[in-house]
Amino acid sequence: MKTIIPLKKLNESTLDIMIDKMNDGFVEKIGREITKSHRNDFCACILPNKGKGTFFVDFKEVYLSSGFMLFLYPGQVQRIIKTQKIEGWVLFFDHNLIDDYSRSVLEESLYQGPVLTLSKDQKKWLFQLMELLYDTSIVNDMSTFHKPAIKSIVVSLIYKITSIYQASVTQDTKQYSIRSNTIVAAFRKLLRDNFKEVKSPAEYAALMNLSLGYLNDTLKMVTGNTVSYSIQEEAIREAQRLLWYSDLSIKEIASTIGFDDPKYFSRIFSKITNKSPVQFRQSHLSE
Repeated sequence: MKTIIPLKKLNESTLDIMIDKMNDGFVEKIGREITKSHRNDFCACILPNKGKGTFFVDFKEVYLSSGFMLFLYPGQVQRIIKTQKIEGWVLFFDHNLIDDYSRSVLEESLYQGPVLTLSKDQKKWLFQLMELLYDTSIVNDMSTFHKPAIKSIVVSLIYKITSIYQASVTQDTKQYSIRSNTIVAAFRKLLRDNFKEVKSPAEYAALMNLSLGYLNDTLKMVTGNTVSYSIQEEAIREAQRLLWYSDLSIKEIASTIGFDDPKYFSRIFSKITNKSPVQFRQSHLSE
């Protein structure tokens, strides 16, 4: 059987939510699971108060320390490289707890990066809510209201994270009109959901009831990339994940992400990454 990227799921007994105190001991305790490359089918938030950590998320090293929060979305390939005297909170929760609007904002973390900078007040608020969530989760004194109480706290935390992230994205995109930013966000969501099946720029424009020229001009103005390049980039990002941590053949990977011709897939991969699929796979064999 072909090896694919391991997928971690939340234990059913955790109410689709798990919160724990983050420290070096916690990392050592579940080290085998999180220091090896994997995907989650849930969201993860890591909020340190002391120390620091180095993580590997979708082929990039990210660094975490006090004053920052790491937010990981389902599907990203990730692992912990190391932690140094880290203390804080780690929260896992089912992505279905996120409403549609918040999801559209938080999914931008796949493009903008998983680390959020926090102000002093934002950090204080988040830590207070994490403590309340932890205390509520370990003391079941509300009978049938226990599960709803926990979920309501997590939903509040989701909205807070969404507002912080939205503010950071708005700062980067405020030079463009609301309509342009809305079109780009809608296109990216449509692309994430359909990149394996839909490869034609014209089809995406039609699905959005826009002309291809208008969609292309808007996307290029905001992101610097054309519709065609964005489609290829999304597919190649998934191909990189499969090449990096699976033993699927290049032909199988090409087919998985919607390319009927492996040679054409290899040409597109080389154009996007400046490496052939074989070279990319070999560069990560030492992981």
